[in-house]
Formats: sequence, C-alpha cells, structure tokens
Amino acid sequence: MPRLIAKLFLTAALIATIFAPARAQQAVPDSAAALLPDQLGEFRAQGAAQTPERGLFAHVVPEAYGIASQARRRYVSDDGRAFGVSLVRTRGDSGAYSFLTNVGAQLYGSPSTDVEFGEVGTASVAGPNGVAFFKGPVFVGVSAEGGETRAEDDAPARLARRLAETLDAGEGGPPVLALHLPEWEKVSGWAGYATSLQVLQESVGGARPVLEAVSFDGGAEAATATYGQSRLVVVEFTTPQYAQDSDARINERIAQLRAEGRPVPSAYRRVGNYSVFVFDAEGEQEAASLVEQVKYEKDVRWLGENPNELARMQERYQSTMGGVIVATLKATGLAILLCLGVGGLFGGFVFLRRRTRSAASEAFSDAGGMLRLNIEDVNAPHGRPRLVGDGEK
Repeated sequence: MPRLIAKLFLTAALIATIFAPARAQQAVPDSAAALLPDQLGEFRAQGAAQTPERGLFAHVVPEAYGIASQARRRYVSDDGRAFGVSLVRTRGDSGAYSFLTNVGAQLYGSPSTDVEFGEVGTASVAGPNGVAFFKGPVFVGVSAEGGETRAEDDAPARLARRLAETLDAGEGGPPVLALHLPEWEKVSGWAGYATSLQVLQESVGGARPVLEAVSFDGGAEAATATYGQSRLVVVEFTTPQYAQDSDARINERIAQLRAEGRPVPSAYRRVGNYSVFVFDAEGEQEAASLVEQVKYEKDVRWLGENPNELARMQERYQSTMGGVIVATLKATGLAILLCLGVGGLFGGFVFLRRRTRSAASEAFSDAGGMLRLNIEDVNAPHGRPRLVGDGEK
C-alpha cells in the first residue's frame, strides 16, 4: 500500500511537471495586448485586451508587414463615450511605418488626408474614421464606436496621444530611406513605404512587371512617392552583394520586357546600394533628372576602435590650421586695405581743405603777381644806430 501511494504521488508530480510550462506559457500576456493599459488619462479600459481572429489582418497579409502580434481593447471616457483601440506590433519600426502609410491611411484617413509628423506619435493620420499613428515598432488605430468621428471631436486624438506617451520611441523617426527621397519635406505626406514585394506593388498603384525581379531577401526596404505624373521607387539593399545581384536580375528583366513589347520603367539606375526606378514620366529627360536627385548616403560605424581615427585627426588638424592661416591672411589684408582707405580719405580731406583755404586767401606781391624770394637782406648786417630806439620818433 505505501508503495502504491508513492507511485501515485510520483506520477502526479511528473504530470504536474509536464503541464506546468504549458500553463505558464499560456499565462504570459501577448506582446501587443500588454501594451494596452487599464487606464489612459480620462479613458478607462472595459474588459481585457483581446486578440481578434482577423481584425486588421482582414485587410492585409501579416507576413507582408512583418507583424508579430495584434490586440484590441475597448476604452470608455468620463462622459461615457466608447472607443475601440487596435494595436499591431511589428518586428521593426519600418514595418509599423509601412503599415501606417498603406493600411492606416486607407482605413482611418481619406483620399485627401496626408500623414503628419509629430502630431501623434512619430507620424499619424486623422480622418472621419478616427486616428492612426505609429511609434517605434507599433501601429495603433483609434476609432469612436457607433459612427464616424466629427471633425471638431478631438477625443480619439487625445486617447491616441495618451497611448503614444506609454510607447517606446524606437528610432524616433521615419526610416532613413524615406528621408532620402528627393524633396522629402514636400512628399512626406503621401510617400509610401514597403518591406515586401507585395506591399511595394500595392504602393505603386498596380503591378509593375519589372519589380518582380526585386528580391526583399536580406531585409531590403523600399520607399516610393509621386512627383507630378512620375512615380519614383527607391529600393535599398542591406549589402553591395544583394544590390549587385538584384541589379543584374533587373537589367535582365528590362531586356526581356522590351523584347516582349511590354511596359518598362521610364528610367532605371543602380545608385550605391539603391535600385532606383521611375515610372510614367513624361520624357526621358524628366526621368533622368529625377534619378539624379537620389543620393546614396552610407553610414559606417566601427564596433571597436576606429583604425582610421589617427588619420582623421591629422586631417582635421591640417584643415583647422589651414583655415586659421587663411583667416589670418584675410584679416591682415583687410586691415591693410582699411588703413590705406582711411588714411587716403583723411589725407585727401586735409589736402583739399588746405587748398581751398589757400585759394580763398588774398595774396600781395610786388613782383607782378609772382612770388619773389627775398634773400638779399638775409645775411646783411643790421646797424644798431639805424634802428629806432625806445621812446624815439
């Protein structure tokens, strides 16, 4: 009997040991749900955060944006109004920004709505369906339940700002590639971003056969914007090898499309690790001018001590000393010119003044108007007897 009890106890302990990790794993909250707190200022959560079966994924393929998880939670304000908050967590900032520019702008904005930077989170879009923003690797959509949001109603924006304050800023801005688009300040409101071929094809407004040769393996990303009638697409590859292989495939694809009589880009060029496309341009000159504005800027960072630091310090020293010498010579030259100029003006003023005074004075002469130098009496002795003495007349 004691042996039977001992065996039953060991069996129960073994079962508990097997199922304990599973229960612990189920108890760990979803990463997206954990980012939706119970209280956000005057907004209180009703119920726990849920992971919908489809939610925002009904409109997209999660893998196309690198989505890791999503959650939705209901919030109620102090005046009793209800709001739905959908949160999507991606594997990086680029995926969240891509989700905002492609999905968020369509679901929460309107055709005339532009993406705003610094209003809510890192970038946001507001429209009749609510407010959407991204910050770090997180995309958030806030909408009022029971109808469209009125233009003067700022409650969704307040709720979005409250939630944005609790999120990590990540890189603190849009992806660097987006900033390298020509005239970024002008096109930022409608520029698109993609981390997969499917999203890129959707961003450019339709299938572009040449883009089928672009591979997003290795973490490639793409930015696109319109300039007049032209559509610019810049694809950045993580290494020169990826860029070279892709360039070869793209050129081969362009030649194949030409042979088949199918549409080809108005211009294409590899710029560093970028593959630059221009579609629908009015002419070759316009397309080439747009490509010329794309500059590849690389940022090399050493994990340890930079072996070129001494050379860079010497170069900075030489540049600084050269600047000091040039500045000294310039200052000396300017000082000399200034002294000569001031001296010339002062001397000219004195000369003209004396000349004017001399011309204005009346001269007397017994030489018919000529000057006469009288030196005859200089050395002649003066007789004292001939001088009139004191008191004599």
